[in-house]
Order: sequence, then structure tokens, then C-alpha cells
Amino acid sequence: MSAQSRFARRLKAVLASTALALTGAAVVPTAAHADTAHHYYIEIGGTGSSLDAPRCTSTFDAANQHLNGGIAIPVCYLASGGPFVGSHNEMPAPLFTPSFGDSVNQGYWNAKAALEKAYQDDPTAHFTIAGYSQGAWVGDLLLQSIANNGTAVPREQVDGMLYADPMQPGTGFWHLVPQGTLIPFVAYSPGTGPENFPGGVPVQRFCIKTDGVCDATSLDSFSGFLNQHPRYFQPGSVIDSTLANTGGNGTTWYPAA
Repeated sequence: MSAQSRFARRLKAVLASTALALTGAAVVPTAAHADTAHHYYIEIGGTGSSLDAPRCTSTFDAANQHLNGGIAIPVCYLASGGPFVGSHNEMPAPLFTPSFGDSVNQGYWNAKAALEKAYQDDPTAHFTIAGYSQGAWVGDLLLQSIANNGTAVPREQVDGMLYADPMQPGTGFWHLVPQGTLIPFVAYSPGTGPENFPGGVPVQRFCIKTDGVCDATSLDSFSGFLNQHPRYFQPGSVIDSTLANTGGNGTTWYPAA
């Protein structure tokens, strides 16, 4: 074999090896780019649903079976409404049980701390603030803070899912009471939440017609509260069937049973 032939064969081998190396190098970033960010659900339960850590609340038990890879972070807080309802749904509440207002205040700070800790540990993740009833009140306040850049978490990484929100604009219980007005043994009115949150933070609200917490618009609201309000967290019902479908805006209405 001539020297020229041997040189040609070696050149082909070098070029083939280089091509394979470059192909392998190109594959690595593609695989890394394909990794998806984690999705955390900061879950704030309703009045009377408080449990010991790490479970914290029973509100989202059914829905947590269908998060499609999402990670639940339940928020521990009092979830009480003294003197009417205790943390474990005692009625009337034990003596000196914290009021709705005091419970919501604790829930807000505990939920904010849980969110910021999760972000610190996983800064590329996405976060859904999920709340039901009193927990939706907490969630509405927290989402307003996030939307106004009042937390360490970028608002672009957050959305909200609020069920039976008493701050629901136009229809929720708190639309009946001017902001700042004290209802004795309950709370100072927080007013209503925004229809559209600043910065385009997507927030979905869910309400069953005549549930007086989020639909305080008729004489049916009291009896409706008793009949409709417990439906949200039942297996196969509103929270269970929607919690994983995050990212939308506006209010979804369900017919009264």
C-alpha cells in the first residue's frame, strides 16, 4: 500500500472519530435541556382541617393522588375560627381558640415561609398556591403579595388555585363588608381580591353556586353554605378533578347540588 493510500485511510479515520465526538457532545445539552422543572403545590387547608405535621391538613388528600408528578407541600397553621370552630372542627370551639383573623395571619406567614423555603431549595421550580375556604383567603392574600413582588419568589414562577374563596370579587362573603371593618370575634374585613392579579399572575377561582363563602349573593347563601361547602374536597369532586390543571384565569362556577 502506498504512503498516499495509508494517509488517506488515516485521514478518514480521524474525521470519523471527530464526527462521533461532536455528535456525542451535541447530545448532552439536549438531554439536560429536556429535564423539566419541578412543580410544587403550596397547600393551605380549610377551617377545621388542621393536622399534625408533616400532613398538616386533610383538605387535599384526594387531589394529591392525581398531581401528575407534582409535589405537595402542605402548610401547617391553626385553621381555626374561634369561638365558632376549632382547628379540628370542634363546634363550638374550645375556650380561647384563635379567631379567623388570627388564624389567617398565621397561615399567611407560614405559607409564605414554606413557599420561600421551597424556592430557596429549588429555584427553577414552578409553584402553585392552592387554598380552600379559609385557606383560599390566606392564598388570595399571599398571591397578592407575590404579584406585587413582595416575596423572594419571582411572580413568573407562580400561579394560584383558590376554592371557595371568601375574597372572591363581586360575590365572596367579604364583598359584603367594607375593607377594614371589624366583625367582632371574626376579623377585620380584608375586602375582595383582584379579578386579575398584577404582573399577569394566573389565578383560578372555583365556586359552587349558593355556597355563601364564595357566592354570598342571595337568601340561599346560608343554606347553600351548609349543603355545598363540604363538596369541594370529596374524592372525585371539585379540588380532586381540577388541582393539577393549573395556569388559567378567572372563576369557574359549579351548579348547586
